[in-house]
Amino acid sequence: MVLVAALVAASFTGCAPGRPESSKAAAPHHIDWGVFLPDDGAASSNLWQVQTMAGSPPHYVMRFAGIDERTPIPELNEIAAAGAHPILTLEPWQPGAGVEQPDYALSHVAAGNFDEQLDTWARNLATWGQPVLLRFGHEMNSEHYPWSVGVNGNSAEDYIAAWKHARSRFDLAGAHNVSFMWCPDAPYEGSADVSEAFPGPDSVDVLCLDGYNWGDGDGHSWKSPSDIFTRGLNQLRALDSAHPIVIAETASAEGPRSGQDKAAWITQLFDFLARQDRVSAVVWFQMDKERDWRFNSTNQSQNAFKDAIASRPAP
Repeated sequence: MVLVAALVAASFTGCAPGRPESSKAAAPHHIDWGVFLPDDGAASSNLWQVQTMAGSPPHYVMRFAGIDERTPIPELNEIAAAGAHPILTLEPWQPGAGVEQPDYALSHVAAGNFDEQLDTWARNLATWGQPVLLRFGHEMNSEHYPWSVGVNGNSAEDYIAAWKHARSRFDLAGAHNVSFMWCPDAPYEGSADVSEAFPGPDSVDVLCLDGYNWGDGDGHSWKSPSDIFTRGLNQLRALDSAHPIVIAETASAEGPRSGQDKAAWITQLFDFLARQDRVSAVVWFQMDKERDWRFNSTNQSQNAFKDAIASRPAP
């Protein structure tokens, strides 16, 4: 798969010869950037406007879709026309219906109850033909989705079975342009063990991690990029010694010094990830949601983001 091969090449750029695989840090290397853009009509969610604000086109653009929803071919065409690659987060649930959705329990996915939907997705993406990173059932080690381990009767074994079944449907459809991205939440107090739901290196194409700096308040505290990601990255590298790693969702809240704290955090993020073995890309969550996650929430944070993109090592 061309897209995965490019990710692998990027993830090892800058690694010193002979460096042990378990090493956590490497010489700074190029990090591709991507963005999730909500369909909210805001200027900060417009792909062309975001490209202008960042000073560089994104390498990836992420979309979310429920398993019962249509395949967003027009939107994928728009992403491709911008020269970016799509990351498609496919969610086995009814969006907006809450966590308790027993009809979408993972055992039902593994049993074939959603084969019609999976086959439709697989056929449509195969027909589209361009490379797609498919992020199926992300953040399974958290507790806030119907497919999470421990929710709706789901076990880690159920997750693995559902994952492998979904992948088999894409294989049967000949969707060889689709690469499967396995994406737990960055470990936090109370999250499930990341390793328990790992389907194995032969069943994934790309590794991934999500994590946010929620700032202070509402039971959260300010966390640096290292605080958020170091433990999870080490666990991913221990589980799988070869596949590239993408940070597929991240962003920061504002700190007490409006603009300054978030700007500093953005600079730290790119510096930290550029020194992490096999980390090839980071995707920013560009939405005003639980927090104002947008990189342009202040002029300072936008400038920091633009500077971080511009100062990356060459590919």
